[in-house]
Amino acid sequence: MSRCLTLLSVFFLVTSMVTFPATASEWRILAQFDDAPEGLVPDGEGGFYVSLFHSGHVMQVASDGTVEQIADLRTVIGSAKGSTVGIDWDGADKLYVAFSEYSKRFPWPAKAELSIEACGDATVTRSGLYAVTLSTGAVEPVVTRADGYPFCFPDDPVIASDGSIYLSDLSLQAIWKIDPKEKTAVLWSKDPLFSPGDKSLSGYPVGVNGIALAADESALYGVTGGIPMLVKVPIKADGSAGKAEMLTFGYDNMDGLEIDSEGNFYLTETLRSEVWKVSPDARKREQLGNPLQAPLGAPASLAFGKEDICVTNLNFFKHLPEDKANSIACRKLGAPLW
Repeated sequence: MSRCLTLLSVFFLVTSMVTFPATASEWRILAQFDDAPEGLVPDGEGGFYVSLFHSGHVMQVASDGTVEQIADLRTVIGSAKGSTVGIDWDGADKLYVAFSEYSKRFPWPAKAELSIEACGDATVTRSGLYAVTLSTGAVEPVVTRADGYPFCFPDDPVIASDGSIYLSDLSLQAIWKIDPKEKTAVLWSKDPLFSPGDKSLSGYPVGVNGIALAADESALYGVTGGIPMLVKVPIKADGSAGKAEMLTFGYDNMDGLEIDSEGNFYLTETLRSEVWKVSPDARKREQLGNPLQAPLGAPASLAFGKEDICVTNLNFFKHLPEDKANSIACRKLGAPLW
């Protein structure tokens, strides 16, 4: 017995002397702004186009973190208060940017429970989709509430190969389909799966947020905020929306979504400030970042760099200190776990 105790004492002495290096964050800050970044899309040169949430500015960030303003939505929307949200690039000379004007009568998003009421405010006319011409910096409306379309909180645009644009509407809990040439829109899907009803698990009565197209454009995927999950909406042969289906759940208020060349999904959670990778069959997942180990604060949009994945830190819930807020954070993708 005494020999066992002696050996045990030696074991604890040796192990107590072993030191393990602290886990360094794999995330780094690429760029910072004077406003919270929200939308993010690659610029084809190793950098990104970025929308700034409050100011309405559209920026370009080079791969070395250099920042340049390329457009200002205020030249069209004036002093309207609202959120400059998702952004997408057509690969040529056009960026498309979503803007959601706030209602003075029903202050969403300041009061989450008023999101639907704010949609009914007829004085709100600026919410919609805007186009930025990169070569000139000119901004023009594509479709807005002023055209008679009942946009509620237009959020994330995704451009299809035929030039049409899918646009999620967070508070309407729906997805629009827009023809930018004709400047028309149709309500493409308002599937019941998008709506949390009166049982929002996240505390926010919102629907689909970030969206992304399958590589073959056979489906549109989205993440939802009220009852957080990853959903699939089949695209029928005639272009209409099929019935939505849930692929995975078990998250909190979800925001951003991207799909890589292997079909893996990348998701952001705003309340817990987490970034996740989900396998194509939605049966496996890997946490890529959390606020305890990385400079993440309510990460919103995601985009792929040359070897990195990057997110905009919207910092909606003030998880980040000022010296790390209003930023884009990136990390190497690394070897896959599956």
